[in-house]
Amino acid sequence: MKTSDLLKKYGIKLNKNLGQNFLSNSSIAEKIVELANISDKDVVLEIGPGAGTLTEELLKTGAKVFAVEIDKRLEVLLERLKKYKNFTLIFEDFLKLDISFLPKDFKVVSNIPYSITGPILKKLLFSEFSEAYLMVQKEVGERLLAPVGDSNRGFLTVVIQTFCSVEKILTVSKGNFVPNPKVDSIVLKIKKNEQIYKAYNIQKYWEFISKCFGQKRKTLNNNLKNFVKDLEPLKEKYDLNLRPEQVDEKTFLKIFEDINGPN
Repeated sequence: MKTSDLLKKYGIKLNKNLGQNFLSNSSIAEKIVELANISDKDVVLEIGPGAGTLTEELLKTGAKVFAVEIDKRLEVLLERLKKYKNFTLIFEDFLKLDISFLPKDFKVVSNIPYSITGPILKKLLFSEFSEAYLMVQKEVGERLLAPVGDSNRGFLTVVIQTFCSVEKILTVSKGNFVPNPKVDSIVLKIKKNEQIYKAYNIQKYWEFISKCFGQKRKTLNNNLKNFVKDLEPLKEKYDLNLRPEQVDEKTFLKIFEDINGPN
């Protein structure tokens, strides 16, 4: 049954405040699952399953799927997916949910709510995930992929590119959703760099980079002086006259080490 027909059958009107744009093309969902290389050995977290188009393709692989949905009206998921014994539906706000029950190296495959992309990424980065395949708004995705020197490069870009590898694996046009959003989407593959995670404290690094981008149009020197007492040793080693988006990840890590010492 088509997603639009399913919603109509159960009398569900989508909530704009929740950023509900449901993937309706099962071929796209199948492609995402194929690119994510999901197997029956995987434990998968899906954030915002919506009407279950992507969820069903995940379940077909035999993977154990935990779907977290904030909208309790979507019990249609239980009806649509009742034949799958590898499915667990959790009605909860993902940002409030304790996900420590998930095993180490779980995977994430989701068409995430675009309005809370940043908070979702932060929670995942601080978790035990191994890989994430996330459909995000095209503009947001391009920002997360922005290279050094690009004006779209922000502190979240730097944190993700430091602790993970990030690549675009698929473009999804707006016509593949119900209702059609105003923009196209892309699917990002975000893979954790275990070596960097072991060497550095990501929570401290997140706070550090956030401060470095405190005033994005200011130089790194102007941002650092707000929380570093003596900048002279750093000035001898680094060009602090650059804006934060002009600084690469390796340099940020070195500055972080100089300020904070070993992990």
